[in-house]
Amino acid sequence: MIRQAKLSDLSTVATLHAECFAQAWAEEFLVRILAHPGAAAFLAVEGEVPAGFVVMRAAAGEAEILSLGVKPAMRCRGLAAALVRTACGHAEAVGMAAEVFLEVSVGNAAARSLYGHLGFLEVGRRPDYYEDAMGAARDALVLRRGLPL
Repeated sequence: MIRQAKLSDLSTVATLHAECFAQAWAEEFLVRILAHPGAAAFLAVEGEVPAGFVVMRAAAGEAEILSLGVKPAMRCRGLAAALVRTACGHAEAVGMAAEVFLEVSVGNAAARSLYGHLGFLEVGRRPDYYEDAMGAARDALVLRRGLPL
């Protein structure tokens, strides 16, 4: 099940973010992001277990997926694709976006494969945008996809 996250869910989203990324987002940071018009977060839950999240924002005809993560033990079940589809569908349904952008590390083969299967294309590169778990700088690929997904 995927549902829009409420303010009371943001501690769960922050915990999931920390399980997925070396540089975790704090709950307070998520609160600030979601205070902006057009921003939303969605939470995937399997049974009673929080499994993944997506944080996005939309404005002026464009949506951006700011962060997407699935708990490591729950990957390879289609949750990430479902979360991306939910976020994109939300941006389109509220009339805020005709296209969606995101950044992904050049070293994240699984995410790059997911986005490729969803029709995202590379439109740019940001040198040394990410730092991996070992402290090495990694470029980010900027990907774009028209809506509807």
